[in-house]
Amino acid sequence: MSDNMIVWAANIDAERTRNMGRKLAKGLSIKSPDLKELSKAAHNLGLQCTREKDKLFPKDRANFTDAPLDGRLVIAKKYTKTKTLKILADEVRRMRKEGV
Repeated sequence: MSDNMIVWAANIDAERTRNMGRKLAKGLSIKSPDLKELSKAAHNLGLQCTREKDKLFPKDRANFTDAPLDGRLVIAKKYTKTKTLKILADEVRRMRKEGV
């Protein structure tokens, strides 16, 4: 069992379907999250993470051969993946509301 989890922006993107990689309910997800926002939110929450910019979400690789590399976060496990995604989405929502 690994001590890290992979988080893609697609996992909390409200504009994607579950089949396209969204892991959270649409109401809990956020529109157009980017890796920089997620990284900052993880840092604000005290989660240890590493940003890998040169990675492509696997479902995008299958559907869009010319898709840009959107990257991913490797986060040290502290909570379950679903709980981690929920608190990240909540933190990004809070940061956007405050204009941070």
